[in-house]
Amino acid sequence: MQDTSEKQPSIAWFSLGAGKICLGKKPTDDVYPRLKSLGVTHLATVQTSEEDAPRIRDGALAAGLEWLWVPFLHPSAKSPTEDVHLHQYLHELSQILSEGARIYLHCDGSQHRCSLLFYALCHYRRVPSNSAYSALHSFGANAANGLLRSELAWAAELGHTAPRI
Repeated sequence: MQDTSEKQPSIAWFSLGAGKICLGKKPTDDVYPRLKSLGVTHLATVQTSEEDAPRIRDGALAAGLEWLWVPFLHPSAKSPTEDVHLHQYLHELSQILSEGARIYLHCDGSQHRCSLLFYALCHYRRVPSNSAYSALHSFGANAANGLLRSELAWAAELGHTAPRI
């Protein structure tokens, strides 16, 4: 999400099925109503509870947004999130996209984890790698350029191996 000279955020949407998704920065307390006014229906937080997830939940719900929590640790962390949980998150995100949701997906300022999750979601939805990578670039340099090939391969594999529930 970027501010224009009039302080209005703009959103770069990517269509997945009947819905749309975008990557953005960690929301601040004043941004939730603006996200709603831009058509966001769901805020998906890719953070742990130690990273203000409860505060973000409260702000999203107060603004009338649906909130999804994806407590995802980086795959190279000492205790990576179990793939079975990540598969469930991919299924849930895919399902609400199929229902026409407009999801604002965020993590911290680096956009690292949400970029990986987005890439995995694209593969789960059978978007080819080159198209998924191009979509990452459409969200800005941070979304794609900071990811290692090994991380992209991990995310692609996660998306491909997730069972269709």
